[in-house]
Amino acid sequence: MMVGDKRKFNVALVTLKAKGATGEMPGGDDLEGEGLCIYDGQTTNTISAAMDDKALIKAITDAIIATNNDPAAVPMNAAKVQKWTLLPRDFSTSTGELTPTLKTKRKVVEDLHHDAIERMYSGGKDAYIKYQSN
Repeated sequence: MMVGDKRKFNVALVTLKAKGATGEMPGGDDLEGEGLCIYDGQTTNTISAAMDDKALIKAITDAIIATNNDPAAVPMNAAKVQKWTLLPRDFSTSTGELTPTLKTKRKVVEDLHHDAIERMYSGGKDAYIKYQSN
């Protein structure tokens, strides 16, 4: 989910597909399928491990940069994502972040992840800001 309304730049809250994630439930720490394959056969199997996986972080950062540089996807600089964080779980209706029809409740997500969003705005130059729960 992208955040940036009335802010200096845009940031993104990124989630990964976890086993058991249905929209109604957020799932657990294990990633769906065989794990998230990165480079040279290296595999990350959990969301918690992914949050420290330099190859995965680089892959997501590279994908965001490529999207930012695609004028069909991002027609102006004001729409670019400058920083992002990986959330420890997916959005769901049980956590209040999704409606029963699986639409994102932006205000709820922003309130629940307020500290992480503020860290992205106050953090240094790195694009990836590691999520920290309070």
